[in-house]
Amino acid sequence: MPGFSKLRSFLATTTAAALLTTATAPVLVSPAQAMTVLQVDLDTLVAASALVLYGDVVATTVVDRRKEGRSVWTEVSVQVREVWKGDKKLAGQRFSWRTLGGTTADGLTLAVPGMPQFRAGEQIVVALEKTAEGYVVTGGPQGKFAVSKEQSGQLLVRRPVTDVHAVRRDDKTGKLVEAKIVPVVRTLPQFRADIAAIVTPAAKSAK
Repeated sequence: MPGFSKLRSFLATTTAAALLTTATAPVLVSPAQAMTVLQVDLDTLVAASALVLYGDVVATTVVDRRKEGRSVWTEVSVQVREVWKGDKKLAGQRFSWRTLGGTTADGLTLAVPGMPQFRAGEQIVVALEKTAEGYVVTGGPQGKFAVSKEQSGQLLVRRPVTDVHAVRRDDKTGKLVEAKIVPVVRTLPQFRADIAAIVTPAAKSAK
């Protein structure tokens, strides 16, 4: 799928640039800056993901790998309620992955504007891509969805996207042009059905 390869290569470039800056300054990114991401639709996002999970964030832990010549990461642990794509055995289990950024014990902060943030106690849907380093959120800020309960008791899914500069490749010229990431607002059952409609045909065609 063309969108899949574009997403993977663009994210690799963006992440490499962020990692490169970690050796240069204690505060690595100005709040006025924004992450540049390649805009992808929901179909492409799900196709690029090995896992789509619905669950509760139970812990976040900073992992400082500077002594290895690496970066600062935050390990996010989720108690999985449902597996919408991937290994169904993960349902009911705790699953963890790492996201770039965090504050170390000696006070160094790596903050990447636009990188999805996670906090213990929040309920989320997250799309995860498997890489050589482990799992990462697919599409940067595009792969995290917040779940909240309305006064009516209904669960709503939203994709809050801030500090992000989005681009897309023009079909005619092949050049990168300005784009907008449309915030997602769905009820949880609607969003579950949307993901299932994407996953099921893909699973059938893979057989």
